[in-house]
Amino acid sequence: MQVFGKDFCKIQKGISPNGDGLNEYFDLVSFGGVDLKIFNRYGSVVYEKSNYKNEWNGQSKTGKQLPSGTYFYQIQTNIGEQFTGYIQLTY
Repeated sequence: MQVFGKDFCKIQKGISPNGDGLNEYFDLVSFGGVDLKIFNRYGSVVYEKSNYKNEWNGQSKTGKQLPSGTYFYQIQTNIGEQFTGYIQLTY
């Protein structure tokens, strides 16, 4: 049995939901279901989802496309691990 550390699950640093089929959404499939919060640069939650399954492609909680820019995330896995960082949204 081989055990991988936290480095095994890399978190991407950017998405570009522009229809070209590459980096269209925030891919967290390697973590299984997670709780995800996305914040803008002012610290406001612009998107959140429990049991997230790769649905965020730059939209707000109300479904409007957010402007290009840097956003921050908070991830909580189903085994209690927490990850924070940033993601660049570009169209």
